[in-house]
Amino acid sequence: MSQLPNLNDLKVFITTVQAGGFSAAAMVLNSSAAYVSKRIGVLEDSLNVKLFYRGARGVSLTMQGKLALTWAERLLDTSDDMIHALEKDQISPEGVVRIVTSTGFGSCLIAPLLSKLSALYPKLEVDLELLDRPVDLISEGFDMEIRTNYDIPDDLIIRKIFSNNRILCASPSYIEQFGIPQTLMDLKRHQCILIREREATAGKWILHKGSQKLKTNLNYSMKTNSGEVARQWCLDGHGIILRSAWSVQHDLATRNLVHIMPEYYYPADFYLLYPRRLDTSAKLRIVANYLSDHLDQSKVL
Repeated sequence: MSQLPNLNDLKVFITTVQAGGFSAAAMVLNSSAAYVSKRIGVLEDSLNVKLFYRGARGVSLTMQGKLALTWAERLLDTSDDMIHALEKDQISPEGVVRIVTSTGFGSCLIAPLLSKLSALYPKLEVDLELLDRPVDLISEGFDMEIRTNYDIPDDLIIRKIFSNNRILCASPSYIEQFGIPQTLMDLKRHQCILIREREATAGKWILHKGSQKLKTNLNYSMKTNSGEVARQWCLDGHGIILRSAWSVQHDLATRNLVHIMPEYYYPADFYLLYPRRLDTSAKLRIVANYLSDHLDQSKVL
């Protein structure tokens, strides 16, 4: 049964045909005629055919040799194209990059940056998926995932790109009616709005205070899987939320929300996850570096 030929042997074969013989091919290849003859013999064995008629006046192609020459040239052209494409992928940002992140963070912060990036690199095809569910990066065919710091798989490469805390907020109308809690015991007696998230513990918040990590039970009046819905309910005065600082910055600046119990927070930095090293792909490297460099961390509380 024929075996797949060695590409170097195919190059020797084509050179022999073009040069018109083993000795002439040896000169082109800067080798010996014995080496050329040996490689042609190995190629014939692997293909299980006779490629040349060998005679006193030189060599000539057999019918099978002529057929092999056509395919050998195609194979080498294809391999050259593959090598060129791989080399180009490492130096020029071109082609599709599939990115997945959460709906809120993706639409508010990532999408505008990708819009600017796409204008800088017209050959880069950005495919942004916004999903509020666990994602299997490799099996679902994504190149990158941006997510907060929980359950990060050991087999993926991780890069921190955005510093963030979740903070406690309430509306002025809520505070006017119920006051501001001062301790975790006070917080338990207030109405809270629960956001169901991948890492959330049902009916509880995990809060940090300095080096302490504290868990508190909640008395919640409303719950949702949408951070934006929870924010709106909070603005309407229904209760206290634990929300990412980046998502309530405008509300705090306009005093539509108040940052309460500022000594308590939940660290929720964002990380870029990807299954291969960035130095093997220009498009992944460009996207990762751009997001990391342009996410405005100075506005994060």
